[in-house]
Amino acid sequence: MTGDIKTALHKRIIMSLYALVSTIAVLVSVFTAGSAVNKKNDVTATKKNNSSKAASPTDDRTEMVTRGEYTLDANYKRLLLVNANNPLPEDYKYGWNLTKIDSKYHNGQLDQIDAGIWPYMKAMIEAAWKDGVDLKVWSPYRSYDTQRILFYNRVKKENGDEAKAATAVARPGTSEHNTALCADFNMANSRFENTEMFDWLCKNAEDYGFILRYPKDRINITGVMYESWHWRFVGINAAKEINNLNVTLEEYVLIKKLNPQDGLYKDPISQ
Repeated sequence: MTGDIKTALHKRIIMSLYALVSTIAVLVSVFTAGSAVNKKNDVTATKKNNSSKAASPTDDRTEMVTRGEYTLDANYKRLLLVNANNPLPEDYKYGWNLTKIDSKYHNGQLDQIDAGIWPYMKAMIEAAWKDGVDLKVWSPYRSYDTQRILFYNRVKKENGDEAKAATAVARPGTSEHNTALCADFNMANSRFENTEMFDWLCKNAEDYGFILRYPKDRINITGVMYESWHWRFVGINAAKEINNLNVTLEEYVLIKKLNPQDGLYKDPISQ
């Protein structure tokens, strides 16, 4: 083989090897770029999923807070709306979830309350005691029959005027007392407004999930006369929001577009 032929053959081999190396380099580059894009897409998708999860928390997630020696869920809520326009269903199971109130916590004849809200009410009463305020439950849950007796006694007092009587004592089936989600404290009397119990509740009740249910300036909305002694459990976070908005439960249900019978039946929480 002549020198010229050897030289030409070497050049051809070198060029072939160069072409092969170039092709491999291109393939590696494409593969690497594809992997990077896929990895970026995976990271982006993960971030999007995580962001979506973080941006869409459910209202039922727990948010535990400490109140004295009690640990309570600030997101636990009972927003059932009961009034003259939203009576309890005819098949409502009165007293479906009651617990007995120990005698040291009440000063009236009635002694039952919804089991789910009792830990909140108990913690509130004990906190008031710690502050030197003698807060006690006067009238919590009432059966349908008890409410009926109270209503018609009021009708007699109003000389048969049921409409007027209903502004003071709700008709049976339209009273919050039938739900066991509220209580009158210490007394059912206008004097309560001038007590230290009322002052304490105004300052602290929302921290335990309670609101003044029938404010003085909202009679046209609630349909019930001002009752300084009547406090309703809605939930800690819900109570704070209602008070910040300065609205009644009726208005809050409309603002939030809630079903008035939301929470008609709700399992008790363990405390």
